[in-house]
Amino acid sequence: MERLADIPNIAGVKDSGGDLTLTAEYIRRTRDKGFKVMAGRDVMILGSLVYGAVGRVASTANIVPALVVDIYRKFMEGDLPGALEAQFKLAPLRMAFNLASFPVVTKEAMNLLGLNIGCSIRPNSGCTEPNLNKLRDILVQMGELQSV
Repeated sequence: MERLADIPNIAGVKDSGGDLTLTAEYIRRTRDKGFKVMAGRDVMILGSLVYGAVGRVASTANIVPALVVDIYRKFMEGDLPGALEAQFKLAPLRMAFNLASFPVVTKEAMNLLGLNIGCSIRPNSGCTEPNLNKLRDILVQMGELQSV
């Protein structure tokens, strides 16, 4: 990463590895080079910001954009307890991504919220009915969807 940071036309990296220790090392080792690190795991938004990441690329932002922005906004305002609470609220949704292959859960959640974006294409297939019910329950618990 340090060598990449020295290449003039490489401005930064999206780190989706999921290892906060490694993300922190990328930031530490490149912090004086103007190199930008963005987190690629939604459960690491706040942790990576604390270490100095400039933002993140969040697939959950397709589903709950206001909540993802809330983590960033509260962090930038110095409201760490609020940012942490927002991060904790987001976690069950991101953890639900293991209910099907990517990007199926993102699409299923958006459909459940009434955005009607359609189904995933092959080789992916939709969530099983039990997993779709789990996803629906998570969205209800988050206050994003009314219970039926």
